[in-house]
Amino acid sequence: MIGLTIAIIVFNFIAFKTNKRLTANQILHIWRFTIAFQHMFDAFINLKYHAYWYFTENADWRGILTHTVLLPPANMIFLNWYPFKMLIIH
Repeated sequence: MIGLTIAIIVFNFIAFKTNKRLTANQILHIWRFTIAFQHMFDAFINLKYHAYWYFTENADWRGILTHTVLLPPANMIFLNWYPFKMLIIH
């Protein structure tokens, strides 16, 4: 849990300090899409494939902190540093 807390602080710090491109509206959309997609994926995997059976019977609720506070800053970092204007083939 200490490692998770440190990772959350570090990722959020890096994501918001290095942000030079993304507007507040884009950041909000990144956070909302990441959280919604992660929960939709978890529900789909759980209901269709019964894939959450390794450690617990259902989805791991302790992972909600990771899905809501750790993954969106990682997507922010990726999209902030993504070269949108570069050509794929030179």
